[in-house]
Amino acid sequence: MGTDQDNPVEELRQFLSEAPEFVCVSGRQFHRFVQGSYRLRFMPAGVQFESGPFRCRLSGTNWTRSTHRFVVRERNGGPTAIILKPSRRNELWLRRQRFRWYCEEQAGRRWKVVRSGFAPSAKGSGACLRMILRRRGCWFVAVAAGEEEEVRAESVLSQLLILCRQFELSRGRRVHGGLLFVPAELAETLARLLRDIAFPTEIYCLPGWVHFRMPQTLAYPLLWPAESVRAELAALQAKFDFPNEVQLVHRDGRECAFEYLGLPFAVYESDTGVWKFPLREHESGKGNSDLWQNVSTMGGSAKVIVREEFQRIRSMRRPHARFRSDSLYQLYAERWLESLIVRNPKYLDPELRSAPVYSQVPAYITRRRVIDLVAVTESGRLVVIEVKVQKSPDLLLQGLAYWRIVQQAQQQRAFQHNGYFRDVELSEEAPLLYCVTPLLALHAEQRHFAKWLRPEIPAYLIGINNDWRRGVKVLRKEKL
Repeated sequence: MGTDQDNPVEELRQFLSEAPEFVCVSGRQFHRFVQGSYRLRFMPAGVQFESGPFRCRLSGTNWTRSTHRFVVRERNGGPTAIILKPSRRNELWLRRQRFRWYCEEQAGRRWKVVRSGFAPSAKGSGACLRMILRRRGCWFVAVAAGEEEEVRAESVLSQLLILCRQFELSRGRRVHGGLLFVPAELAETLARLLRDIAFPTEIYCLPGWVHFRMPQTLAYPLLWPAESVRAELAALQAKFDFPNEVQLVHRDGRECAFEYLGLPFAVYESDTGVWKFPLREHESGKGNSDLWQNVSTMGGSAKVIVREEFQRIRSMRRPHARFRSDSLYQLYAERWLESLIVRNPKYLDPELRSAPVYSQVPAYITRRRVIDLVAVTESGRLVVIEVKVQKSPDLLLQGLAYWRIVQQAQQQRAFQHNGYFRDVELSEEAPLLYCVTPLLALHAEQRHFAKWLRPEIPAYLIGINNDWRRGVKVLRKEKL
């Protein structure tokens, strides 16, 4: 709602009477106050809001009010003051604004801050602050991420490269380098990625803004399950004798899951012998509800429930399902595509061997991660396959991080030592990297990122059909 009143006093009084606590943001200052601890003073140029020693002048004709915000702007469009009611969204906005002010203040000591703003964040991911900086006639692009933002290194670096391209296209000026302001844990992962990206970038660790020195040697470990665990899982798989659409996937520790077309329907803990059924409908007096409630059981009855769960999910999770909005059809789409590739990797490349293909290979890059697929060609060359079914700028960079892990494991002959690719003579050539995504979901920046790849990295972009559930078809394959 908006109006052209000179002083929205009555609206402001009403807004302040609707909650016991508020936050007032003026410029780069903010103040929390409670009901009754403020007063309004009428001034010739507007209204002055006072709460203890905090004073904020509300002036301007452009003002808006929503359920949780009261905003007064000047004629030039700049915000004069924002009063916020308590809400999760407002607290998130305020926290990010404080981080933005902090970064602008710290960066302003070494560079001139030309522009700053938060990049749109993907669902389930944190936000990155993007900045344009200048020093001695040189232009720099910068990305900052706070400790409270759950953002991956690939997302931070992709935002940096996207900002570089956008700036060069809009300004027609050359960017001299990139700057990353991130927590120390994220800095180490970014340092690994930057070894394969030919873009001059410096990393500074928050909160001390200390320049991060890249170590000469960086470890890229794979978390190998013990041989006894793999043998136990193989015996468990043989006991049920499920069709090929069902995979047994190893998880953390001694836990494994039966998955049908990528959807886990039964989880087994080998330490305790307990079964869990994450998709089983909760049976209660209120009827079937809470689709995601876990149910645990032990003993012979577990085998019966495992088969019942399989039959129930099999009837819903089909390529030609009638109800495609059903959760059993929509969930774990990437894992569904992975399961199709595992069953027949020649869908992607006739040179790939039909077996063995390893999915959800556990790795560790400052935190636990999993590699989508690791396959091998007929000539024994390893292939890292990264899969995305939704449009994502992180496709290439995430695949690149996993490619480096597999390459180091190959150089250390870790696959052979841990029982992988037993009957295959692995080649000494660098692994191939296949980035697989539906062609209509291909992010426009992937080819731009490719120009920063070091030439010795054999990366390929594979675009498949959008209705891949009915069968994977390669529509385009190009070397990046």
